[in-house]
Amino acid sequence: MSNPATITVEATATAAAPPDIARIRLFTFAEDPAPGDALTSCGLLTERVLAALRAAGVAPADLETTSIDLNEHQRRDGESTVHGYRASASLSARVRPPQEAGRIVAAAVDAAGTGVGINNVSFDIDDRAPLVSLARREAVGLAVGAAKELAEAANLVLGALVELVEGQRERPRFGLGHFKAAARMAQTVAAPPVELGELSVWR
Repeated sequence: MSNPATITVEATATAAAPPDIARIRLFTFAEDPAPGDALTSCGLLTERVLAALRAAGVAPADLETTSIDLNEHQRRDGESTVHGYRASASLSARVRPPQEAGRIVAAAVDAAGTGVGINNVSFDIDDRAPLVSLARREAVGLAVGAAKELAEAANLVLGALVELVEGQRERPRFGLGHFKAAARMAQTVAAPPVELGELSVWR
């Protein structure tokens, strides 16, 4: 029995919305000839930064310690080399709304001064499910339209949907009554100054 003739098409759609959270990645650090003192000093700075972030409105559930490091450290001091230890702690804070990212960064710097650094500020959408659903529906609609056009151009009648695949990219296969929609996701990412723009979900 021969396989039925099919048409296979691919479609990609996007849905965009302004980001609703900012992620701030920062770190505290301290140096000392004694490893224990370096770690203690870094811990005190970290406590001050965390307290400042909470006071600035960051929820405890949105604060995370991502790493704690202690390494031997050398620096030049005039003609001599000073040996010591450098302790650091990396933190991640989710900020809602994202427009508050600049104020939160300032609060961290005010709390720790030269003992804090900012790695980056990025923006995201906390719940992507509605955008994914919208993009998915748009992709399927585009795939149906493309399949109809191909069938008409080939003087064929488009049949019922046979198979729908998400996340698979294939070259179009000409035939009758079969189409596939492929999907992928992407996001745009912003950084300071705090200009939010839009984030896109691709399907």
